[in-house]
Amino acid sequence: MDTKASASGRPPGRVRGPAESAVRIVFVYAVVAGVWIWASGIVSRELTVNANLLTLVDIAKGSLFVVVTSALLFIRIRGDFSRLQASADRLRESEQRFRRVIDVSPVPMTMSDADGNITLVNAAYVKEIGYTREDIPTIAELWPKAYPDPEYRRQVIRTWEVATEVSRQTGEAFDPIEARIRCKDGSDRTMLMTSAPLGPASSEQVVVFFDITERKRAEEAVQKSNERLERVLKSVVALIGKVVETRDPYTQGHEEGVARISRLIAGEMGLPEDQVDGIEVAGLVHDVGKLSVPSEILTKPGAISDTEYQLIKEHSQRGHDILEGIDFDWPVAEIVLQHHERMDGSGYPAGLAGDDISLAARILMVADVIEAMGAHRPYRPALGLDIAMAEITGHPEKYDPQVAAACIRLHEAGRITV
Repeated sequence: MDTKASASGRPPGRVRGPAESAVRIVFVYAVVAGVWIWASGIVSRELTVNANLLTLVDIAKGSLFVVVTSALLFIRIRGDFSRLQASADRLRESEQRFRRVIDVSPVPMTMSDADGNITLVNAAYVKEIGYTREDIPTIAELWPKAYPDPEYRRQVIRTWEVATEVSRQTGEAFDPIEARIRCKDGSDRTMLMTSAPLGPASSEQVVVFFDITERKRAEEAVQKSNERLERVLKSVVALIGKVVETRDPYTQGHEEGVARISRLIAGEMGLPEDQVDGIEVAGLVHDVGKLSVPSEILTKPGAISDTEYQLIKEHSQRGHDILEGIDFDWPVAEIVLQHHERMDGSGYPAGLAGDDISLAARILMVADVIEAMGAHRPYRPALGLDIAMAEITGHPEKYDPQVAAACIRLHEAGRITV
């Protein structure tokens, strides 16, 4: 704590203002005048007998008073003026240093006043964006140059005005705003912009720009790459389904049909898009385990024996074993493993029931039944969607009620086809 400042009754670092100095000067003048008049009157009456001489003494007193008080006032005013001048010089030097820091900063910056005049544009701003202070003397002239599209410009201005008003009220910088800026050379750059007032007593705002153009381009490139890889993955998965169908011609088109119906049901249930994609992929390969089943059994035109049926039932586990080594973004192997389970535990291969079966597998099991019963097979005509839907609604113990309800809504809307 500054003991000197405390003793004087002033907060540390306080500079006397013009009003305080004027009060002190008037006070000193009044005290000096009062003392002079009182003291000189006593002395004059005691030492002067002649009335004419008393008049001359009064004139001399007045003149001497004017000289003395003028000298005192001059000294006082000169001291206050010197302090004010020194304070102004320090403020000017501080502002110059601050402006110099902004100007040499490698980060693009601008400054503007309360009237919307741009008071400073640093070298980094000119280098990256191109506009000089002569190009954009005011913010109003900057907007149409930096944001030539009218609708986008209105959107940026609305966001900017709300953010800067909050900044003025709080005195703090606001969260960066992302915007696409048209540079002087005609190129577009993506910037993060933030702003804050220079201080509580300042009307100027400093605006800082961060160029994230390369980062955005990299993100877009990664996004396009991911989309391309996703298309390749779906193509490979679909190809696997085609390979399965070549060994089981009786179910040609079954994989794609189950994938399509599964996607419809998952979308109708309001599941996230990413989860819907995973269910579709699982649908495309849900019978991949049939690759391990002898083709003689798969293509047998007549009834199959119990032993042959047991071999076919193994395809869920075989499919899981084939797929678990592939790094999908979704639990495809688990979905394939469970797609022949039933809610009452009557399914296979593990006899799972209720919540032990994943939601994705519950969707896939319904889609599998609908496609298998509703579609035509070389060894029998199509049973039709109505019979397939009757299987789902007639056995509520086997199928998830929410999945069944979504399937019914789709059927009634005519969106399910086989």
